Amino acid sequence: MLAHSPKHAYRWLISALGGCVLIVLGSALAIDQLGYPLPYRWVFLILLLPAASAIWDSFRAARIMGWRSIQPLSRLIAGAVFALMGILLSLRLNTGLILPALTMALGAATVVRAILNRLG
Repeated sequence: MLAHSPKHAYRWLISALGGCVLIVLGSALAIDQLGYPLPYRWVFLILLLPAASAIWDSFRAARIMGWRSIQPLSRLIAGAVFALMGILLSLRLNTGLILPALTMALGAATVVRAILNRLG
């Protein structure tokens, strides 16, 4: 496992804030899918930030643990999912409420995980 360092003491807070951003983005997308147009559609490319972070973190974890460990692979898959969601949403395709619900669920899971990691 990766050791916790005091230098990253506030990492849980950044993760929780990222989860809140995902919840807001999912809500905005749900509003857009329900017929209320949003003026700035490119804002969903913000999902590329956690995608790039997760992919970068997967390569960092793979250097430490190797690709046979599940952690680097799961981070790589999460990064790919975020990247595909951001690209799909920016193309303004009618996805119904599936992608907004998925985005909000991922945000809520991120917040819960950050809080549990802080407590544990």
